[in-house]
Amino acid sequence: MTGARPLRAGIAGLGRWGQTLVDASRRNPDSMLSFVRAATRSPDKAAAFCADRDLPLAAGFDALLVDDDIEAVVLATPHSQHADQIRRAAAAGRHVFVEKPLALTLADAISAVDACETAGVRLAVGFNRRFLPAFRALQGLLASGDLGRPLHVEGSFCGPFGYQYTDEMWRGSAAENPAGGMAAMGIHVLDAMIAIMGPVVRVAAISRRLAVSSNLDDTTVIMLEFASGATGSLSTLMATAPFWRLHVFGASGWAQMPDQARLIHAGLDGQVSEQSFEPLDTLATELDAFALTVREEWPWPVTTVQALASVGAMEAIARSAAGGGNWVGVEER
Repeated sequence: MTGARPLRAGIAGLGRWGQTLVDASRRNPDSMLSFVRAATRSPDKAAAFCADRDLPLAAGFDALLVDDDIEAVVLATPHSQHADQIRRAAAAGRHVFVEKPLALTLADAISAVDACETAGVRLAVGFNRRFLPAFRALQGLLASGDLGRPLHVEGSFCGPFGYQYTDEMWRGSAAENPAGGMAAMGIHVLDAMIAIMGPVVRVAAISRRLAVSSNLDDTTVIMLEFASGATGSLSTLMATAPFWRLHVFGASGWAQMPDQARLIHAGLDGQVSEQSFEPLDTLATELDAFALTVREEWPWPVTTVQALASVGAMEAIARSAAGGGNWVGVEER
């Protein structure tokens, strides 16, 4: 595919997800991204993992930024730290891959984007579901006009993750995870909706804790209004069995991803077709894509406008949930 050398990256954050990203890159023998250093706030907990994978531990995030062997940083750190770390990485001339969400506030997200643009480094927000073949096929149906004008979208992403979190964990913190499962799961669906429907202008959200022991909402439901006039509904639960669905209704038919590997399409004539897709390692794929975005200037599938739109919408969702479910405009401050 390319003769470019692998991108040498440092990873900040070696909790469960940081370790998952490291292993995703290692699964691909032809990976275009190579993790050469790691930094974590709990080095003792990550020592065995790093030793087993011959991954040296740096003495903190700043050490990654002054290491001449590192061209890019991958952030798998708490959400509230992203914007500051991106700004510092950009000032050091390092390209950045940041796990979703880009930031918890639109103001922080804009400052991070501006820092990268000023420094001339690439910024990629990690939404691995963008690489699902079924999702790309859904985008193709919309682009071809087969669904007609998009009218409404429904989506849900759920799982039992909330039972694993405690108040001592940042993933169990309501400050790091406003509106329950939005930062962990729901934002993937929100990003997919923005990718196919455009920006969100107004939301109304109800979010509450019903089942988990940590101080974290586990049941969240949201109504959305898009700039196009289309509507949407999104749910994310952190205390039930794993579930995924994305369903788009158009003036000429509908298309549904009942899971992450299938796409069902129905036209006005009542004909229904279904496609199944081979499994894809979306984490390894997105890390490769990030490397090629840096090396060969490949376009990143999540545009800056879309990344900022998802942060703005998520911030509005948190405000609406805190206010008892009232409608909130995305641009309101």
